[in-house]
Amino acid sequence: MNSKKTIRLALLVDEYFGALGTAFGGYGFLARRYVAKYLPCEDIQVDVLIRRKKSLLFAKKDVVDGVNVWHLPRYAWLARRWLRKQNYDVYLSIELTSASARIMKIAPDGKLILWIQDPRPKARWDDEIGTMSMIKDPCFYDSRIAPLVNRLNDENRLVWISQGRSLVPLAKELYEIEQDFNARYLPNPIEIDWDFDLERCSKKNNIVFLGRLEAQKRVWLVCEVAKRMPQYNFYILGQFFRHREENEATVEKYKREEIPNLHWAGHLDGAEKNELLRTSKILINTSIWEGIPISWLEALSYGTLLMSNLDNENLVSRFGVCSGQNLGDGFDGIDAYVSAIEKIMTDEAFRRERAAAAIAYVRETHSVERFVRDMREVVTEAARRKIDK
Repeated sequence: MNSKKTIRLALLVDEYFGALGTAFGGYGFLARRYVAKYLPCEDIQVDVLIRRKKSLLFAKKDVVDGVNVWHLPRYAWLARRWLRKQNYDVYLSIELTSASARIMKIAPDGKLILWIQDPRPKARWDDEIGTMSMIKDPCFYDSRIAPLVNRLNDENRLVWISQGRSLVPLAKELYEIEQDFNARYLPNPIEIDWDFDLERCSKKNNIVFLGRLEAQKRVWLVCEVAKRMPQYNFYILGQFFRHREENEATVEKYKREEIPNLHWAGHLDGAEKNELLRTSKILINTSIWEGIPISWLEALSYGTLLMSNLDNENLVSRFGVCSGQNLGDGFDGIDAYVSAIEKIMTDEAFRRERAAAAIAYVRETHSVERFVRDMREVVTEAARRKIDK
């Protein structure tokens, strides 16, 4: 291999954390704030490919945070010709959405690194996510993706990595892979405040919700819990984006009530968000479905414990309290949420012990330095065969 040749990496996403009018979400946050920011180096160049755009006859480039972000042309033959000219050595997709699959379907060469993040098989949509009745998120399951993934797998063009070991069986089910496969464990990174000292931090009786305000998050449950627990302050961080009117309607009555201990903070980022996470005792998660949210890791880095009805990768039971799965609109789980919160808030020895363990875990597993080392290694190995040609 000629080590002097720069590896050209195409990062496939369909949202880029607010840039160019895209949604604010976990995949886009991971792509923009970590992959595109930290992965480029002398040996690796990163371009971001968002989607094929119906209004374009030619590829359109924007520059976001110093990184080239491309919308591809509408017609497949024009997009294929453009991809051939770009000559990417390797593609990286954060899960494989419909928009990214349409690009990968016409990609002429190069391996795909498929980073398992939040695989949702069709049966899980039907049996779990679809049990809500107040409002339903549209089902994003796309039956056309599994055959593409299987073709790439058969052609030895697929490299599996996963942010969580427990997600691999779900990915196998989603992508309809018959044989077992190995997925390298590559946990999501977060920017860690290495100067944070739990012993010197004065935590407040605050409870934070952090996430995009959409149906699966069931934010109305946070409102109900806040009404039941007036002794604690609840902060809702996030904004509506997709299906805005329908989602806003689910919490309209709570806003009209003007619950005194419930604060709608909107979209917060950077220092403001970190300050709330740093000084709060609990991150509350009421979602009907999650992968392993970055917000969980950010909270744990400050010793802010988790309270959720989900327990993916056993993170909630290790570093907080799991209230137990509850499906549907979730109202039957409110008593369990209240009990779980009270356990954390009233048992100080329990809270401090788990907070210290959470900080140690995040620093060991989710640092940017570890991510950069491991991901560059994966990218280099995936690109090796093509560069050697």
